[in-house]
Amino acid sequence: MEQQETTVAMSYTRRCLLVIVLLLIACVVNADELGASLHLEGRMACQRGVARLITWQDAEGSWQQDPGLTAHAALALTAAAGEFLDAQAARQRALAFVQERLLRAATPLSPSASENEQQVAVGAVAMALRLFLREGALVPPESVGRLRDIVAAGKVPAADAMIVLDALLLMQQTNAGNAVLVGAKAGSESVHLSNQLLANIIANGDDAVPAGVRLAARMATGDVTVGAAARRRLEGVSGDGNGALLAELYWLARVLYAQGSSGDDTAAWRTQLMTVLLEMQRGDGGWGRVGDSPAARIVDSAWALQALAVLLAAAPQGGEWHR
Repeated sequence: MEQQETTVAMSYTRRCLLVIVLLLIACVVNADELGASLHLEGRMACQRGVARLITWQDAEGSWQQDPGLTAHAALALTAAAGEFLDAQAARQRALAFVQERLLRAATPLSPSASENEQQVAVGAVAMALRLFLREGALVPPESVGRLRDIVAAGKVPAADAMIVLDALLLMQQTNAGNAVLVGAKAGSESVHLSNQLLANIIANGDDAVPAGVRLAARMATGDVTVGAAARRRLEGVSGDGNGALLAELYWLARVLYAQGSSGDDTAAWRTQLMTVLLEMQRGDGGWGRVGDSPAARIVDSAWALQALAVLLAAAPQGGEWHR
């Protein structure tokens, strides 16, 4: 019995050492931009965050039995832990759950649903469509059609507008959402809806849409002049923010990544963002404030992991709207 326990302990120790070695090797890729030590800390923070997020997943593959929340968590696992087997299994369970829920007949996006039900559901559906596109899964044309109808009617809540815009742009890029439209009409409709959402996002003040999110909307639709504003916004960011800040940090990271800065400039914003994210990580590996609900902590952790994934990605070349 004692010999067996010793063997198990040695096996665990070897696995831990292997993980550390692999992380050190991975750090070399971005050492010039981020610094090998901070890059290693980021990778280890990612591992802790992924492990915590998976522990919050239930037996059915969902997080809190919520399809939008489940899609968000699965997107974080896709971005931050694509190579880990545990994360792959968790993503597949989540994908099956979201697909089943979205295909139910009594969807809140049905024409008979109330306006409030449609507004509550639109962000969840957009998050689910982003997950399907990232995972290469079938995109339900009915959901795409209803999402576009709600955007066209101007009923997208300000808090969800950037998520919906990102989903539309991703569908446009992959030509996936055009199953409900044909030819030139599909392209012109997508452009029109994207511009409509952009105007909605920019028109809102910081209380409804944080400055970093508005900058991301401009960057995503072709405005390459927002980099300086994004860096100024980052100067006022610290590690004592709330959940809204974590979402904003993710969009700021994408803006600055897409700018393709190099040398000291890249090192500065990557280091600052990484430091803030590490400061905000809780002792259990997740993110969120003390006393937050489980759902709020899942949302915070998903945003933080996606932001970390951007920071740990290969050096930006410019012009790439990182997904």
